[in-house]
Amino acid sequence: MNYRRTFAGYGRTRYTPTPIIENPKLRLRLEKIKKEDLDPRTREFIISLSEFFAKKGGLSEKQLESFEKIESRYSPHEQAKLVLWQNEYQKNHKSDAKIVAEYYMRSGYFTDVASKITTDEDFIPGKSKYNKMVNNKYASKVLLAFKSEPKFAVNTKVQLRATVGNTGYEYNMRPLRSRICFVLANNLPIKNATAGAKRYQILPMGESKPIEVDEKHLMKPNKKGKYTA
Repeated sequence: MNYRRTFAGYGRTRYTPTPIIENPKLRLRLEKIKKEDLDPRTREFIISLSEFFAKKGGLSEKQLESFEKIESRYSPHEQAKLVLWQNEYQKNHKSDAKIVAEYYMRSGYFTDVASKITTDEDFIPGKSKYNKMVNNKYASKVLLAFKSEPKFAVNTKVQLRATVGNTGYEYNMRPLRSRICFVLANNLPIKNATAGAKRYQILPMGESKPIEVDEKHLMKPNKKGKYTA
């Protein structure tokens, strides 16, 4: 952490050392933080600070500032807040987090945290990260769609709309337009953050394999419904 100063007329550079803040108690504070349950990147950073301290007898102003931000997370006050959040998450937010995490795993956002939520029952995301994941317009649509009452019950007949397949990711369903289908499931993980996104598994008449589709593409059967291609 040195900076370079060029002196006019000499054509050479001179390096001025960054001031070191010496404090013998820093060694104990660094060792104490290393005993905490740190994420890999934070632990690597603390180890680098410890090695720097061992060589220089202190830290630079910027190093000390960064360290104190990390240290503050493990103060008694912050630890008490963390326990409150953990209890609140388990009681009120865990189910919503799983629903949204499954959507993000498909859409490609927040995948680092979403993968932990979907695979590790004991994982609790930080409050700030949770709020960013869940309190946005896309997640709100996903939760609304998943929690809404399905318009079509399991084991009933539905009809695919004549407009299904207009978008690229649904193009393969164009041959099934107006096809009569059986509802096999009506609570699949949400795939699209749009209106009418409740997800169904249906079996089209005349087909041997079920497909997945959003509720907005389904309707009650009418006389135009087809039983085969």
